[in-house]
Amino acid sequence: MEACQKGDAEAVSHLLRTGRGCSASQQDPHYRNGSSPLIEAARTGSLETCRILLEHGAPWNAIDKDGKCAGNYASDLGHQSLVNYLVDVAVTAELLLGASIRTEMSTTYTSKEATKPIVDIGTGSRCGGPVEHEPCTKSDFLSRDVCYVDGDKLLDGDGDAVMMEWERPLMRAHASVIMGGSGTSATGKVSVMNVGFGMGIIDSILQEEQFSPALHVIVEAHPGVYAQMIKDGWDKKPNVRIVYGKWQDEVPKLIEEGIKFDGVFFDTYGEHFTDLEDFQNLLVDLLKKPAGVYSFFNGLAPDNIFFHGVACQCVKLQLSGIGFNVEFATCDIDVSDEAWKGVRRKYWHNCTYYLPIITWANENS
Repeated sequence: MEACQKGDAEAVSHLLRTGRGCSASQQDPHYRNGSSPLIEAARTGSLETCRILLEHGAPWNAIDKDGKCAGNYASDLGHQSLVNYLVDVAVTAELLLGASIRTEMSTTYTSKEATKPIVDIGTGSRCGGPVEHEPCTKSDFLSRDVCYVDGDKLLDGDGDAVMMEWERPLMRAHASVIMGGSGTSATGKVSVMNVGFGMGIIDSILQEEQFSPALHVIVEAHPGVYAQMIKDGWDKKPNVRIVYGKWQDEVPKLIEEGIKFDGVFFDTYGEHFTDLEDFQNLLVDLLKKPAGVYSFFNGLAPDNIFFHGVACQCVKLQLSGIGFNVEFATCDIDVSDEAWKGVRRKYWHNCTYYLPIITWANENS
């Protein structure tokens, strides 16, 4: 640790080559708030020391008890070249991990429900920490009850929030993005699909007069949420088509029908990062050309801004690989502590929201 604190790449390399009880992945919960060799090296800004540690197995996403990783400290201390390097390493690691997860799923299990995901971005190596740092994936969500509370939140069986009213300004921004991009909203000829109803915030906005799509498809899989939709009369709204079931089963059926959409929004709960990727692979058959617009609720790795950035970059690489442009518009969002009362853990921690805007790439570019 002392060599890492000094950014002494030569000493770190020597210690790791000769053994002497040293490990690049060691993490002592009693040392400097549960620090790691990579975190200590990142504090110094020594890219070479970090490179050596990573080559010897140091986890890029190891965090201390404050929930901060090497990338956080490098960013906080202004070591931008090191930040860029760590982002590249992290994105490569996550893409390889995703491929590994997919291989395990395809060779060992018949469905994703048969296994719990191996890891989420930012949860690979941690040294204690609060409940907010737990993985958000919940493979049993659809089989458990949900509860609508006080008209401003939807909670799952653990008391975690599925959706909350504070999201409304963000949902309005998302609605404007996916509807405005088609250029036909004023004529009422737009077709739009939302996957994940929750509290119905974005769907209610989409039903407002300035949008009023000609076809509004809502895909919802949770039986409790679906029952609430029927109770609230969503099945009787003009131009609304409710598709009850898992999107993994139902969206391919919509594709078989030949339905394409001007706007698509994705906001499911408790799923793994690979589920988002799977849905996005369907966009080539879902989104109208050339002006269709897709967006999703960007709650990726919300408890750590560095992990969040890595996740956004992974999404960007995946979508660019199948023919899309990806931009992130910044939105200021301030969620008061009062809003979280009655919720087991926060699912948003930042003051800036990066709203994804995904459009077809120029075929000539």
